[in-house]
Amino acid sequence: MAEGENLYWQEVDEAEPQYRSKSIVDMAFRIHCSHLPVDHAYSLLTCLESFLPWFSTAANTGVHAIHGAESGNGWQRPEGHGGGVIHPSRRVRLILRIPRDRISQCAGLSGQTLIVADAEVSLGSIKVRELGPASTLFARRIVTKEDEIEQRFLDRIDEELTELNVSVPKRLPGRLSKINTPRGELFARSLMLADIPAADSIRIQETGLGKARTLGCGLFVPHKSISAVNRFTEE
Repeated sequence: MAEGENLYWQEVDEAEPQYRSKSIVDMAFRIHCSHLPVDHAYSLLTCLESFLPWFSTAANTGVHAIHGAESGNGWQRPEGHGGGVIHPSRRVRLILRIPRDRISQCAGLSGQTLIVADAEVSLGSIKVRELGPASTLFARRIVTKEDEIEQRFLDRIDEELTELNVSVPKRLPGRLSKINTPRGELFARSLMLADIPAADSIRIQETGLGKARTLGCGLFVPHKSISAVNRFTEE
């Protein structure tokens, strides 16, 4: 890596304290990687656990799935859910959602190289991103079942939202995808939530919905457009 690459800093939060999470942040790592398997979630988690043994058991901890544009410049995603390779642009980031008190431990990842499947992923400089309110949130993956109909999926989501005591007037499910693990295939569906009050928005981002946060599921990001969701992984 170039001299001075392994830097760490925390972005200045200009919002009032009550409008950001007090307990959870996102840590975004610059990555250097020539290629990465499309289905890399489990391998990535295994690598992270070798450096951070507590990662899979800590509450409200997760890994944002590494995604980019479906087509065009930057990342290229092959059709289908199986094999294939994506090629990262320099703007794409590896983003961990972690408790605020784990920042210093995760900062030690800067300068490390992860072997994800057959790919080398070198981690560079870091930014800490505060979780702030957004009236619309988007999750690329929420755990479901292959044969679960959309209405049953939404019913389960409503049950979880009720348990969190949050108000979400609008819910829109999206397409089905899958993740391969040693225990078998894990199916997931994208989900958009809209018209969310500020405090509830932060609560949903802090806790997520469903299972498998460390495999990139159940994690929400602010949403304005599809391009805005893509930029979240690239800035």
